[in-house]
Amino acid sequence: MRWAEISLLTPPSPVEAVSSVFTECGCAGVMVVDPNAVSSDPFAERLVRPDGPQLSGTEHCTVTGYLPVDDRLEAALDEIQARLAILVECDLDVNTELTLRTVDDAGWAEAWKSFFKPLRVGSHFVIKPSWESWDSAPGDRIIEIDPGMAFGSGSHETTRLCLTLLEDTVQVGERILDWGTGSGILSLGAAGLGAREIVAIDLDPVAVRVAAENVARNGLEAVIRTEVASIESIPSTPPFDRVIANIVADPIIEGAAEIRAHLRPGGQAIVSGIIDLREAEVVAALAAAGLRLLRTLNDDDWRAFLLEAEA
Repeated sequence: MRWAEISLLTPPSPVEAVSSVFTECGCAGVMVVDPNAVSSDPFAERLVRPDGPQLSGTEHCTVTGYLPVDDRLEAALDEIQARLAILVECDLDVNTELTLRTVDDAGWAEAWKSFFKPLRVGSHFVIKPSWESWDSAPGDRIIEIDPGMAFGSGSHETTRLCLTLLEDTVQVGERILDWGTGSGILSLGAAGLGAREIVAIDLDPVAVRVAAENVARNGLEAVIRTEVASIESIPSTPPFDRVIANIVADPIIEGAAEIRAHLRPGGQAIVSGIIDLREAEVVAALAAAGLRLLRTLNDDDWRAFLLEAEA
């Protein structure tokens, strides 16, 4: 498959806003090249790429996203440009000059091998790429993944927060819906904790393909079913014990009632992908849908919530 690689050179301050624009306009595998290692990259994994756009001084970062080369590309590019223009109108120091080139799956994925290393998350999870070895310690729960062009290698704050909440709360035998599964990393973590059935959904066919490959790599096909689907299309009967949604604020706000509808009374939701500036409105929308906030975890500017479905 061919992809349009879209890059934007930007000062560090608007990196989060630009990355959000790329993600919300449908980019897969958003990356931030940060020569100063300043702040954290939203909806992305950090990657230093020697073949990417040249940085004009160490004060600049490069945000890069990927869009499929198909009949949706032109509209997506127009939407990115329009949203960047809005950021400029809001007095953010944003460059609107995009750099484009085409790449294929293999070329993109190969870049990860010089970057993605085993990572310990929480008390027991170890996130390991398929090409790296790992000497397991007692109690280690290994998640072996190749994120490919899907979000989720474990290095982003929201992924780590969700894994921590899963480790603290998942009970053996749970039935779980993973909305916006990306690489499938959270489903794999939940399965390792004893969930008996997981439905992992995403609107991005590439993400679902990658997730299915990771499920097979971990030998968990009998537990995790991957599907290209919206949450609305998944039957809410029987209800789930848990819903995981590590996406972004707007779809969570819009889908709060769907999260509640898919949970049994007393069931729990783990929700993340929320920047601190949007915390209040997300929590308010979830509360209005009948989801009571039990716990909030923070990592830098990012938030993850544990909620309970009211009767």
